[in-house]
Amino acid sequence: MKRYYKKTISTFKKWNRIFCSGIVCRVNVKRDVLIVMLAVIIATVILGANYYISKKNKEQNKEKIALMQELIQEKLQENFLKKFEEENAGKVLAIQEKFDSLLWKEYRSNWYGFKIEYPQSWLVPSIKHFKQGSKADYRISFLANDDGQRNFFIGFDVVVYDVNKVKDLFVTDEFPSKKDSQLNLYECDNIRGHILETGDYPAEEIYIPPTDNCYNPVLFFSVTRGQYIYNIVPILKQNVEFYGDPMIGVSDDLPEFFMVIAQFENIEIIRPKPKPKIVQPKITAPYPVSYKKDSLGRLVCAKKNDKPKKSDTKKKKHLDMECCLDPDEYPNPHCYYPADKYGKYLK
Repeated sequence: MKRYYKKTISTFKKWNRIFCSGIVCRVNVKRDVLIVMLAVIIATVILGANYYISKKNKEQNKEKIALMQELIQEKLQENFLKKFEEENAGKVLAIQEKFDSLLWKEYRSNWYGFKIEYPQSWLVPSIKHFKQGSKADYRISFLANDDGQRNFFIGFDVVVYDVNKVKDLFVTDEFPSKKDSQLNLYECDNIRGHILETGDYPAEEIYIPPTDNCYNPVLFFSVTRGQYIYNIVPILKQNVEFYGDPMIGVSDDLPEFFMVIAQFENIEIIRPKPKPKIVQPKITAPYPVSYKKDSLGRLVCAKKNDKPKKSDTKKKKHLDMECCLDPDEYPNPHCYYPADKYGKYLK
């Protein structure tokens, strides 16, 4: 029995030495805890770094995808506009062949430096008043005489802006507004693709189709030269709302508009010189001491039966001080002398 007991105790001591060389022996607790904490920290840092890198890569990929989508959308928009322009140009040209612009009338503004032609059957151009808050300097309207036969567009305006007041096209009244004023998207701030420079017209074409996500539909032409911006804009019939494509609407209703644009021309600004102000000479002569005022407020002789004669006291010619002119007196510039009585002394 004793032998068995000693053998068991010896075995426990052996296993205790093995066990105490591990992580639960009180002698090594501090060391082991430090090792565990360090291992946890290292693992946490590695996992966090991997998560951050993964998240950063995802964000960069999203930005790249968004940029690519935006570039693709811009390219599609440009291609659409070019294709639409080509298709619409043929249609407009076919319609325009029906008009003989040789007999058109010319409107010329030497003051603002432009000339433009319009059909001879149209109404006389009229200068229009601006709406409150408008930035324009001048607006003249050209209206068709057969507006009852047109569904939506009945003429055009020429609107002139001074570049000293309105710095560029983007702040003119005709420039398209956003569909939602709260929109602040990059593509809404970037109007590229909507301003077209075509060789057919001496102006830039601003066209926004109804399919645009940011801006309201619009069609007009603009020329910037020297001091002024000239916007040529189709006029919508009064009390009529138009929700379609302005390019199609103007092509159908007002095909003359595109011929008008093609013939727009800037000319030299010629303005009449202002007439010089007539400055009345300053009267330095002394005021008469004796006079009366006639019905017109003029100073005249107060003597009822004045008979002009030379002075008995003064030998030299002197200034009249009574508004009663004598042969040896100078006329007083403050006085009025009737020609029938004093005419021969006024020569």
